[in-house]
Amino acid sequence: MRKMAILLICLLGVGVLALPQPTMCVTMSIVSVTAYHHCPGSKGITSSGRRVKVGMIALSRDLERNLNMEFGDRVLLHGMGIFEFQDRMAPRWNKKADIYLSNQCKARNFGVKRYVVLVKLV
Repeated sequence: MRKMAILLICLLGVGVLALPQPTMCVTMSIVSVTAYHHCPGSKGITSSGRRVKVGMIALSRDLERNLNMEFGDRVLLHGMGIFEFQDRMAPRWNKKADIYLSNQCKARNFGVKRYVVLVKLV
């Protein structure tokens, strides 16, 4: 009986030590960033079904897949701020992020920013 109890305690101890420990993971990618503004005739609805607003970002599908993104996740664009993933880009785009700006003039003047670090926030 005593050997059984000792064996049980040892197995429980090994089981606790063998459990996977939580880790912090940084998921990032180097992307090209552009800006967009919805046309006056369009409804301005994102892929997630929400209306577009400043602070939202559209990601190419490869980034969405590789970074394991879900609508509502937040990302940091180095030097630009934090954005909420709510929109998806056309399948032809790769390694690209598109931020929503409040007017068309700002979006055109934004241009293309290349080699920007995008980090998924946990």
